[in-house]
Amino acid sequence: MVTRFRSHGVTLVEILVVVAILGVVAVAAIPDLRSGDDYRLELAAQEIAQALRFARSESIRTGEVHGVQISENTQRTMVYKADMAASPVGKEYTLYHPVSRQPFDFDLDEHPLANGVRITNTQSPFLFATGRRKNLLFSASGNPYWIVNSSGTTYQLEDGTIQLGYGNGSRTVAVAPITGRVTVQ
Repeated sequence: MVTRFRSHGVTLVEILVVVAILGVVAVAAIPDLRSGDDYRLELAAQEIAQALRFARSESIRTGEVHGVQISENTQRTMVYKADMAASPVGKEYTLYHPVSRQPFDFDLDEHPLANGVRITNTQSPFLFATGRRKNLLFSASGNPYWIVNSSGTTYQLEDGTIQLGYGNGSRTVAVAPITGRVTVQ
């Protein structure tokens, strides 16, 4: 006759092993929550970089001039279709974010996860031979530049850096003068 053993529960050792395994999995799965400062800065820097990249890609895609306005006074970043008929060049309309379908008008003060992050440039972030501007235009080939007047005189970007700060941390979003490549440092 064969006797079968039936288990009516678990032992204390088995429970402790399961709890230890769950603890290891939880530590590995939970993101690093040391500092929200780095997260806020990174989120704001990526949002501004995304705005610059989107304007450039829309210029290349449509063959039309698009621009980005970044203001250290209002803490806003806006992507727009440039009005080339106006002198100086104006804004025809604000572009819509490809995911949220909302106007691409990012305000650091109103964003719940980036609130408190500041654009810390002491001057406007884009330097051209004519002086500093709050706006940057992208040509149909994706090159960053500025048009001065209706005669069509263009000036290549000489320096494009947006400095962000929060607490003791900082990030820089840079636009390469000739290529328009956007990086976050």
